[in-house]
Amino acid sequence: MNHFELLKNILGNKIDVSNLNEDDLLLDLGLDSLDLVETALAIEEALKIEFTADEIASLNTIRDVLQIIKR
Repeated sequence: MNHFELLKNILGNKIDVSNLNEDDLLLDLGLDSLDLVETALAIEEALKIEFTADEIASLNTIRDVLQIIKR
C-alpha cells in the first residue's frame, strides 16, 4: 500500500475520501486540529515514524502530509 492509500484509509473514518487529491486543503475537508493529531498518530503507528508538533501544525494539504511521510 502506498502512502496516499494509507492516508485515505486513515482519513476514511473521518471524511469521504472518494474524491481525495493531494491538493485538498485539510480544513476544507472538515478536519480540525484534533483530527490532524489523531491522523498523525495513526500514521506514526502504521509507519513507525514520528511527527514533530511543528510538523503537525504546518499541515495544510494532503500533499503536506505525504511530504512529511516521505522525509
